[in-house]
Amino acid sequence: MFDYNYLQQLISDGIEESPGLEYKAAGALAREDKKVMEITKDVSAFANSNGGILIYGLAEDQMHRHLPGKIDPVNRHVISKEWLEQIINSRIRPRIHGLKIHVVTIPGSDDDVVYILEIPKGETAHQADDRRYYRRHNFSVESLYDHEVRDIMGRQKNPDILIEFKLEWHKGINPDGYENRKPNYYLMHVYAKNVGKVYAKYINVLLTLPQRCTNIHSDDRYNKSLVEITADNKVRDLIMPNAQNYLRTLTIAKPPEYGPARYEPLLPGMHILLKSIPIHEYSTDVGNEISWITYADNSESKFGSLEFHNMKRV
Repeated sequence: MFDYNYLQQLISDGIEESPGLEYKAAGALAREDKKVMEITKDVSAFANSNGGILIYGLAEDQMHRHLPGKIDPVNRHVISKEWLEQIINSRIRPRIHGLKIHVVTIPGSDDDVVYILEIPKGETAHQADDRRYYRRHNFSVESLYDHEVRDIMGRQKNPDILIEFKLEWHKGINPDGYENRKPNYYLMHVYAKNVGKVYAKYINVLLTLPQRCTNIHSDDRYNKSLVEITADNKVRDLIMPNAQNYLRTLTIAKPPEYGPARYEPLLPGMHILLKSIPIHEYSTDVGNEISWITYADNSESKFGSLEFHNMKRV
């Protein structure tokens, strides 16, 4: 993935810098104290935010800020991968686990390289070499307030829930067995995956999708075009499937019996099906989008959105 073609593609496509992507010219890497300090600030800021890609050896366009201009390679004999790795591991506290440095050699010269840093989201707050904490905000690096540092440190104390979707195709079938008498549809399965370090006890997701995509009617008197659906990790244990009471000489059929609702804790690394929602066949056309807000225990709420046509099929 991270090779010379990747760099050329960034330039040709004009991929702008973002909170998860930054370009640095070769001059940003130097052995002087000021430059070393900047390296620790930039790398720790990514880890304290949501992680991302930091590229040393790709200069910004001179006329258009935040756009990639040209490859400005680093001399690997002056600044080696080992030196950069040693600076990051020894000057940022605590150490950022999972950080990767990819070396891209520029064609025509074995000495010229570009360093692509793949920085994960930190599990706690990481301190730069000046004993301060930083984060990324738009295109800049800013110092953190005390409460922000505490929130980041709480990542290890609170679950981190990722919402995933899968579409299952269903053909409309009439009772007489003929297909396509009823409209075809998808069953949208909503899953929660715990990518954090502690288990989640309470999970609640508020889904918002166009009303035209489902037969569920909107409860919003002011906006009938959108419908809100909740999904959570409540379960009810099945006590007796197709329960039957045998009374000496009489058998009375009863519907299945369930116990009281309870929350099913979600362990780290595990996933659970929260809800399955029928949606219309044409919902997968480009432009139909679902958005959601996720709540889990004391974690900060998380927002997300996705178009139906980008969902995984099963």
